[in-house]
Amino acid sequence: MRPRSLISAEQSSARVNVTPMIDIVMVLIVFYLLVGQLALDRRAAITLPRTATGVDQTTEIDPIVIGITADGDTTLNGQPIEPDRLPAQVSGILARDAATPVRVRADRDAPMRDLRPVLDTLRDLGVGGVELVTEQQP
Repeated sequence: MRPRSLISAEQSSARVNVTPMIDIVMVLIVFYLLVGQLALDRRAAITLPRTATGVDQTTEIDPIVIGITADGDTTLNGQPIEPDRLPAQVSGILARDAATPVRVRADRDAPMRDLRPVLDTLRDLGVGGVELVTEQQP
């Protein structure tokens, strides 16, 4: 009977406890959900203008998103950027893939003096289709 008890003891110690691994995976999931929510909150600082007409965003390529807040601060893909560095950054992205769409998210209270240089820069870079992001009126 002794050999049997040794075998059963070895079999019971060969089991892997996956509970700690599941705990770690759950913590990572919660972390990514929170970080994703914070990233959305950063973009929400812009109150978009409302329009009655428009086209839904249905592009499969990640666009270049230029944001302009009501205070005149400029962002490129969610990261703050100085307006004089914008042409170099956008042209670098377009050099990798010229088909990348460009979207401008300007706050409805942003003055035209802050929006105009961005649009002029995009025109000078040869960007043909600039999409102005708006909200649909209810």
